[in-house]
Formats: sequence, structure tokens, C-alpha cells
Amino acid sequence: MRRIKSFVQRYPLILFFGLAYSLSWGNYILVKTNPNIPFLFPFGPLIAALITATVTGGLKVFASRCLRWRVGLKWYAAAVLVPSFIGLATIGLSVLLGGPAPDAARIGPWYSLFMIFPMALVDAPLGEESGWRGFALPRFPANRSPLFNTLILALLVVGWHIPLVLSEPVIIAPYLVAGIASAVLTNWIYYNTRGSALMAMLYHSAANTIGIYYAPMLTSGDQASYFWMLAVVNWVVAVAVILLTGPTLQRQPVIHPETVPASKPSAAR
Repeated sequence: MRRIKSFVQRYPLILFFGLAYSLSWGNYILVKTNPNIPFLFPFGPLIAALITATVTGGLKVFASRCLRWRVGLKWYAAAVLVPSFIGLATIGLSVLLGGPAPDAARIGPWYSLFMIFPMALVDAPLGEESGWRGFALPRFPANRSPLFNTLILALLVVGWHIPLVLSEPVIIAPYLVAGIASAVLTNWIYYNTRGSALMAMLYHSAANTIGIYYAPMLTSGDQASYFWMLAVVNWVVAVAVILLTGPTLQRQPVIHPETVPASKPSAAR
């Protein structure tokens, strides 16, 4: 038992990602075999984080990252407006290229976005971002650049989504490509808000809200082109952020208190 605990203490990310994948994919398989089972796929990362944080004694720090709200109003604005702009730009580009124009009779009035948002938050971002950025990302090697860690996390996150997109084969490629760019933008918010998973949830929720609102306009034939345009717009914005901030994804790098290395004592003079 001691060996197991020692291994988990030393390699918490192995336990976390193993649990996140197993819990979510296991639930997906169970729901496919029995539709009466609750669909809890999005909550795999949150449950995995709670279990691993409890075992490693990091539950208080985990909760702090998930509830970190004092980040400055401009980052609240960025977390809402950037994904909203990406969603609206994608819809506009889709319409310009022959896609369906938004129709209030089919998707509802614009203010229904405010009713969709809380549902979008609970549907995925709450369960996902608490795990990905509330628990896992702060434990990635500090000697690697934030951009490098972001790309590694992005691959793990899009891999976790694979069962969901397998049901729509035509969108697999654009969905995964868009997901990597979205991870860069979400982490741009995260790194500039002192590692706030709450801000990542806000960004993710805003992005999903636009997608859910417009989804009724898409036929099966429209989906592939829409997701490719979503991928393109996400990457244009992500590349702009990388060019402006470099591999740190920040204008002025911030050292998070919980990851500050112990300073060496200065030599006596």
C-alpha cells in the first residue's frame, strides 16, 4: 500500500489521466449499452481530480484554483468576448460561403444565449476544466514553456474527446484541429489569470454557448464545413496570441505561488 501511495505522490498525473479517461470512456460505453444510465462523460476529469487530489493531499489547492475569481475585469471580458467573437466570425464566414444564415424562428431570439450559458457550463466546462486546468496543468513540468505544456495538454484533451466525435466521423478531423487551437486560447486566459480554472470554465462555456445556439441551423451536410471554418478561425486567433506573447502566452510572465521553486540561500559576503 505504501508503494502505491508513494507512486501516486510521485506521479499524480498518471493516476489523474488514467482515471479521467477510464471514468469518461467507461460511462460512454455503459450509456451506449443502456441508455437509462446517466450520461456523466464530461465529469470524468472532475472526479479524477477529486480522487487524485484527495490521495495526494492537494484538495485545498485544487479548490483554490477552481474558485480563483480575483483576476481583473479585463480578463473576464476576454474570457467571454474572445470565444464569442470566434463563434460569430465562424458563423459569418459560414454564411458568406453559402452556409445557413441564423433564423430566429429556428434558433430562438438572441437573448436565449443567456439561458443557454448556464446549461453550457454544467454540460462540459465545469467537469472538464476543473480537471484539466484546476488539477493537471499546474503539475506539468515547470522547466517547459507554457506553450509546450499547452500543446501536450491539448493532445491529451482531444484524445479524451474521441468517443464523442466518433459518432460524427465527418467532423473528427476539424473538431480535433479546432480543439488544439482552442486549448492555446484557453490557456492564454489561464496563464494570465494566475492559473484560474474558473476563467477557463468561463471561456469554454462562452465558446460552447455560441455553438449550441447556432447548432439547430446545421444539417448533417453543413457540419464538416462549419467545423473546418471553426478550426481556421480558432487557429488565426491562436497564432495571433502566440505572436504577441511568445511561448509564455503572457506579456509579462507570472510565477504562480504554488509552483515557486525554493530559493537558494545567498552566499555570505
